[in-house]
Amino acid sequence: MKKLVLVILLLIPFAINAEECDKNKHKEYINLSSNITYDNNYSKSSNNFTITIYNIFDGMYAKYNDKEYKPGSDNTIIVDRISSGSKVSIDIYGNDGCSSSVKRIIVNEPYYNNFYGSVECQGYEKKLVMCSSQFTSEEVTKSLLEKAIYNYDHNINQKTTKDNVQENEEPTLFDRLNEFFLNWGIKITLGIISTILSLSLFSNKYRKVKHGI
Repeated sequence: MKKLVLVILLLIPFAINAEECDKNKHKEYINLSSNITYDNNYSKSSNNFTITIYNIFDGMYAKYNDKEYKPGSDNTIIVDRISSGSKVSIDIYGNDGCSSSVKRIIVNEPYYNNFYGSVECQGYEKKLVMCSSQFTSEEVTKSLLEKAIYNYDHNINQKTTKDNVQENEEPTLFDRLNEFFLNWGIKITLGIISTILSLSLFSNKYRKVKHGI
């Protein structure tokens, strides 16, 4: 029993040293992490995304969903089988004994649009986002697409038809009078006011001349 206690006491300093954060090394890893890039690719066959992370230097590793990923000989890390619509947060760590990551990669995976280029979308490619985008922020289902097409046909088209009918209708007498007033009413009013002022000035001047003033 005494030997076991002695062994534990001897191992405690090593455990403390192993967990001690090397701040200088941590800063070095942070500087190196600025060179890290990634690609995000979709596989239609598996309906999953794959994130490939590049420029992972020696001593670095990635962590996603409590699983560690170490780089291969080409300094890359592959995180695969990521579902559509997932919010991915991958942390990059360095072997510096520090608990904080040196870089975080956040990717919001979209949904693959199964109706992109489909028969259901024919004629709506330039009218509906659900038909013009291969990837969308929400999952496109058949019921959502049918609802979008129905709303477009019965709301937008009806409004366009109504506007066209109004443009083609013969103007009424009121419409013509209103248009005449808008076009000539102000000019006529200003002309009348100008005439009244001119007559008033002429009348005053005539009275003064007549009375020798």
